[in-house]
Amino acid sequence: MKYVWYASYGSNLLEERFLCYIRGGQPFGSTESEPGARDPSLPLRSIQFLMPYTLYFAKDRTKWGEGGVAFIRNKQDKQAHTLSRAYLITLEQFIDVVRQENRVETIAIDFKALFKEGSVELTEGWYNKLLVAGYQDDLPVLTFTSHQDWPIEEEKAPSFSYEETLLNGLAELGLTKPEAKHYLTSHYPDGDSSRSD
Repeated sequence: MKYVWYASYGSNLLEERFLCYIRGGQPFGSTESEPGARDPSLPLRSIQFLMPYTLYFAKDRTKWGEGGVAFIRNKQDKQAHTLSRAYLITLEQFIDVVRQENRVETIAIDFKALFKEGSVELTEGWYNKLLVAGYQDDLPVLTFTSHQDWPIEEEKAPSFSYEETLLNGLAELGLTKPEAKHYLTSHYPDGDSSRSD
């Protein structure tokens, strides 16, 4: 299999940010530069893809500043509809995206087990559980999250720069700013919508 879909529900909703994982570069609002993929070819396509997993935000401080980043719960929930942007990329590029997300130099992914079982866990990183979120055009849609579901009391709304990146990414998917804002804040702890528009 040469191509897969990679579905992002976080900062990679914004194409410009995602391409830093492909071509290298520092995303606006982030304090870190990404090395890029071995193959810098642009994605063949990108589409909106709904995932049956619950979106939430956790962690205290990241390269985006103080605040949480996006995760999805490990178990599928048919009532959940997390918006994602799926990019059609090579399997090698997907490996490089996972490597950069988890800040490791090398990574080994058992794709045979992933496609058979629907998920596999890696040994390192925040996004160390890979999931088959569905299929599109007979190709698997892959995503990742933490191997552990962070408890509700540890959820935290994102930093301003991270939120802005998500809002801009959702706008590229066709949402108005009020729609995007409502979508995000509905997943914050206590529905926190205190951030400015």
